[in-house]
Amino acid sequence: MLRGVIADAAFRTFVVPSVAAHGWRDVTPEGNFAYDYKLDDGAGPVTVQVKLQRSERGAPVVKDGKRYGFDGEVFMTETQKTRTGTDGEDNQTRPYRYGEFDILAVSMQPSTGKWDRYMYTLGRWLLPGKKDGEMATLQPVSKAPGDWWTDDFRTAAQWFRAQDNAKRMSLAAKAAAKKAPRRKT
Repeated sequence: MLRGVIADAAFRTFVVPSVAAHGWRDVTPEGNFAYDYKLDDGAGPVTVQVKLQRSERGAPVVKDGKRYGFDGEVFMTETQKTRTGTDGEDNQTRPYRYGEFDILAVSMQPSTGKWDRYMYTLGRWLLPGKKDGEMATLQPVSKAPGDWWTDDFRTAAQWFRAQDNAKRMSLAAKAAAKKAPRRKT
């Protein structure tokens, strides 16, 4: 949990000032929200949730990307709220729901050793969870920039504002599964 707090502080220390040089302002309101930052460049605000790349025993978690629609290996991040609870109707409040943040910023410190390295994707592109409208707890993070992930915040903001025809990682994963040869049992 402490490393997640450091990832958040590093975003404030490194990313917020670097995008400020391009006209972005931190307009994050006081209070507890499903996002960590709200940044605005005059074209409208963009909300950002900051997470840390998953690691175990000091090493980054690496998975086969094929099951997620990626070539090669992927890193992983855990996207759920740290607080637990229910909404009174026994619905869990820990999973994020689509629309609660615009951009997911993942600190890549476990694999890079540097706190100023992030990968970004859109919240609406993330894999779905078990219930309607929920995001999956574990999400794949591409090892390099590509169609789904970028290492540039401004690129992610452009993606967010662009029409993407309902692009989703889950659709790419399903397409990859159809292409994969089936194993005989």
